[in-house]
Amino acid sequence: MKRANSLVQPISETIFSARQGVYPVAAKKLAPYGRVDYFTRMSGADLAIRLTAFMALACYVGALAKWPDRREPGAWPSAFCLWSLGLGIFMAHFVCAFHFEHEWSHSQALAATARQTAKVTGTNTGVGLYFNYAFTLVWLGDCVWWHLAKRSHEARPAWLGGVTHGFMAFMWFNATVVFGAPLGQSLGWAALAGLAAWHLLGRRRNKLLKT
Repeated sequence: MKRANSLVQPISETIFSARQGVYPVAAKKLAPYGRVDYFTRMSGADLAIRLTAFMALACYVGALAKWPDRREPGAWPSAFCLWSLGLGIFMAHFVCAFHFEHEWSHSQALAATARQTAKVTGTNTGVGLYFNYAFTLVWLGDCVWWHLAKRSHEARPAWLGGVTHGFMAFMWFNATVVFGAPLGQSLGWAALAGLAAWHLLGRRRNKLLKT
């Protein structure tokens, strides 16, 4: 659904660009299918939505990279700081998406989710929107728990931590690799491979220290 026209310039376009748009990403089309267009126009609103999403992902990945040592004092930023910062940026992303894309309408967001799901999977359903709501609540609840009762959070059962991180990783994978644009897919795979390599190296280092 197209955004409603307005005489007032969106504040994001004032913040991110002095003009009505920016050209941040090269997007080359295949010549046999039409004119070769090397640049795609991105509005300030789109940039705000995408930039907050990428920043939240970066904080999430950074927190997971430091997660095994979260109980030990380490160099800043800690997993605790990155986890909290990532949540704050993700909430900004949530606000930007609902304000600029869906005009604070749940029904519009549900319809947009259904169209996107149908385009990618062939199934016309908006259930993904409720998964996004759940993702937001899970991250918020986990972060609030960590802030208010740090020892309790760090001593939580392993299965609870596994379920929490499994669900969040599943949602990030879908957002980047499954439903993301080419840049998001590349970042998603890079984050997955980087985290796997980081934790494998960490385990190997710990084994060497113990021997």
